[in-house]
This record gives sequence, C-alpha cells and structure tokens, in this order.
Amino acid sequence: MTTLLWLRDDLRTLDHEALTAAVEDGADVVALWIREEPGEADDGGRLGPRPLGAAVRWWYHRSLEQLSVRLEALGIPLVFASGDPRSVVPELAGSLGAGTVRWSRRYAPRSRSLDAEVKTLLGAAGVEAHSHAGALLTEPWTVTTAAGGNYRVFTPFHRAAAQIPVGTPLPAPEPLGGPPHDLLARLARLHDDGSLTSLTDLALADTSPAWWEDTVAEHWAPGESAAVEELEAIEAGVGGYAETRDMPGDRESTSRLSPRLRSGELSPRQVLTAAHAADVPDQDRAAFVRQLYWRDFAWSLTYHHPDLDRMPLRPEFRAFPYAPDDHALRAWARGRTGIRLVDAGMRQLWQTGWMHNRVRMTAASLLVKNLLQPWQDGEAWFWDTLVDADEANNPVSWQWVAGCGADASPYFRIFNPDTQAKRFDPEGVYVARWVPEADSPLSGYPEPVVDLRQSRAEALAALDVMKERASTQGLA
Repeated sequence: MTTLLWLRDDLRTLDHEALTAAVEDGADVVALWIREEPGEADDGGRLGPRPLGAAVRWWYHRSLEQLSVRLEALGIPLVFASGDPRSVVPELAGSLGAGTVRWSRRYAPRSRSLDAEVKTLLGAAGVEAHSHAGALLTEPWTVTTAAGGNYRVFTPFHRAAAQIPVGTPLPAPEPLGGPPHDLLARLARLHDDGSLTSLTDLALADTSPAWWEDTVAEHWAPGESAAVEELEAIEAGVGGYAETRDMPGDRESTSRLSPRLRSGELSPRQVLTAAHAADVPDQDRAAFVRQLYWRDFAWSLTYHHPDLDRMPLRPEFRAFPYAPDDHALRAWARGRTGIRLVDAGMRQLWQTGWMHNRVRMTAASLLVKNLLQPWQDGEAWFWDTLVDADEANNPVSWQWVAGCGADASPYFRIFNPDTQAKRFDPEGVYVARWVPEADSPLSGYPEPVVDLRQSRAEALAALDVMKERASTQGLA
C-alpha cells in the first residue's frame, strides 16, 4: 500500500506531523502538491483556498524546488498536479493504490468545506483520510470564551491561548528505502497521460515581473534550508524587539520570518521554541511571541467568519461612503503619493515583496482614511505583492486599520505619516533608502496627493455619514 501526502502550505520536512505519520504508516509515500483551481460550493460561491497572489506563487515555485530535493533524500517523490482537488486527490489515490491520504489542516471555512468533501470522497472509495495539526500554535476550536464562543478581542484570546501546551517540534522522519520501481513506473505513466505535471508546467512564477528575479530574489532565498538558517539566527530578530520592532530603518528590527510561516517552511511551534531558547531579555521575547499569537488570533477569526477579505466584520461598515478613485489607488500602489513614509513602504514592497509592519499600517491608513479608498482594494494589492500574504493575517490586519474588524483600531485613530516618520524613522534612514529623490527639487518627486489634516476631517465626516446610513439600513 501507498500513503499519499497532500502538501499545501506546509513546505517543510521538520516538525511536520502529517509527513511523520505518513512515514510511520510503514508504506511507500508519495507527496503531492496541487495548483488548486477554485471549485464551486453548493451556494454558488468559491470553494477552496483563496488563489495565491503573484508574489506567493513566485515564492512557492522556488520553495517547492528545494522541498523536492529534501523529500527525495527521505525516499519520497514529490509530484505535481493542477485542478479541483475533489477530482485530483481521489483519482491519484486510486491510481497509486493508496490506502491512506494525509494532510495538514486548513482553517478558512471554504478550505475546510473542500477538505471535508475530499475526505468524504476518499472514504467512499475505501481510502482512509487523516488531517493533522501544524499550521498554528492552537487549534481555533480550543480557544473559547467562558460561554463557548470565539474571542473577538486579542488580549483575552492571547491570555487563554498561551495557557494551552504547544509541545516539542518533531525531527525530520527517518529516510525510507526509496520508492520501488513499480511505483516509479506508475508515476511515469501518470505523467505521460497528463494526470500529473511538472513544477515548471504549473507556471507558478510566470505572472511575476521578470525583474523580480533581480530584485525580490536579491532579498530572499525561499526554501526550508534557508528558513532553518534564519531560525538559528533568531536572536538578532528577537533581541531588542520590544524597543526596535517599529523602526523600519533598522534592518534587524524584526525577524523577517513571516514568509517562512506563510509557506510553512517553518512551523509556528519551531519559531516559538527558538524564541524561548534565545538568550534575549524577557520583554523582547514576550513582545515577539505576542506576534505569533496574533497570527493564531487572525486564523481563529477566519475560522469562524468567512469572506473576511471582502466583507467587514462590523456590518455597519457596509454603509461606509468610500470614494473609489483609480488615480488615487494607482498613485498609492506605485509609491507616488508624495507622502514620503508611505511611498517608501510601497516601493519596498514592490522591490522586495515585503514591507515593515509599522509602515504597512501607515500605508493602509492613508489609503482608507485619507484617500477614502475601499480597504478591499488595498488588501487585494497586498495579497498580490507580499511574499507573506496570508489568507487570515492580511484581511484581518486591513480590517483592523479600517476600523471594521474584530478588536479594530478605532476609526478615528488615523495614522499621520509625517508623525509616524518623525517618531519611527527620525533620521530618515528608511525614507532615504527607498525614496532617495524625495529631497531633490529637480527629481520630479510628486507633491502630496492629499492634505493630511483636511483629509482627516473628511474621514471623520464620512464616519458620521456611515453611522446615519447604517442606522437607516438596519446595519448598526
């Protein structure tokens, strides 16, 4: 018998419960990664995970290349397919004579529904299907209020979640003897008949700008090996974290492990364990670990509330009078607003696929509250350009800034980019790095697209309009 290991956002061999269990099945193991095509749910909506943004696709292509080598060393072939998993997984399991299929759990409602359908189809075919933990520190259903509901405020969530034991990271499993000849022959036939494809033919990186190979690739080395090296150097990212994490000009102010967690090259349990072992002050460790639990909080919200990338969690914000403007959105996305800190962040994003979190909040606030653009448009841009764009963290964080989510920043809290720059980039190091022409009168750097003080007043006036509309529409 063969065990089929369906990989998704867990591109690693260390601390991988599904992989470890697959090896312990005592059978041959074949790993599968699918470029999933959204299926249709019973209600006519999308079924399955949100399609990957361009930056994450670029990352996954490179990470999967590395993972294929690491799995081969364990005696496990990694194969690829594209399509609806409800067809791909059962058909491949049948073709391989698999008795068991294993995967790491997903938590977004539409992904859970898809996985449940796959599990049902496999069961009907006499194939066992098992899901495993590994993407979070705590499973969403284990962190509940006294009344049994889910938390919508982070601090009590963090307090409760931190009490749940996390366990010790698993080592990589012992290598298998290697796939037998007949299994390799079956895989070759499946390639020949088109049931399987190659990583190259999946074209994950084909929609990325060609020059990303000279820019984004200059800043990152996707793959588990590089991720482990970065984890081993975690003290640089955690030491001083409480004081410097909001300083975008300091290259070591954060760990920059977020894309590793997004792709699953590292498990959060590995990162938590390394943070606890690091020789750093307690306040730095606590501040860093808090961010890991914020990630769990975002996934807990996503688990309980579908469509957070489109629908505000607070229903009254459906009545907010946004003023969509393609010119304003384009200026923001290209880093041409004339607001220096925001432009620096947007250019860092476009050049590296990543942006410092303090600047993310400032850039999002400018778009939503000063420019009155729908937060969904900004969230979609980040989704397509961030190498760490996460189906939970990205929309939950945008809703936090927009004031329409759980535990949200109050709408009247509007980040002033000039004040933020003076406080967190006082020497102008970050701005000079990404907008070097800002102080040159002949550079053509644009004038600000909006007056910060006036637009703040207009944003607060729009909030009053929203409240009136929401009351009239019964959304309050």
